[in-house]
Amino acid sequence: MIFSITPHVGARELQFGMNRTAIRAHLAETPERFFRGEAEDTDFYAFLGLFALYNAAETCVALEFTRPARVLIGEVSLLSLSKKKALALFEADPALEHDGAGYTCYQQGIGAYYEASQRAGSVIAFSPDCYSS
Repeated sequence: MIFSITPHVGARELQFGMNRTAIRAHLAETPERFFRGEAEDTDFYAFLGLFALYNAAETCVALEFTRPARVLIGEVSLLSLSKKKALALFEADPALEHDGAGYTCYQQGIGAYYEASQRAGSVIAFSPDCYSS
């Protein structure tokens, strides 16, 4: 499935601030629900390559993508983008954070994790208040 990201809003019809029931209503697959660590309430849609992350009120604060999903910002496919090219794409963000594992662009609400390969292992789109607490 192709997910086009709108920064700080969501991807396709999945928008930050929607509750779990509304997110699930847009997707045909039944998710696996689990907690990452102690706090990240997550629905995982394996066939879509989608993680939906929720806050304590069960509203969506982030969407994380892995293969087989296709994730676009504009015409750029983020999962196939090299880290070097991704950093160049987001370099206008003065708060851009990056290290050997990936990057976080707060201005666009997008980040990625890179494993050993040149392509991103996962891409996250997040709401403006996702990392504020």
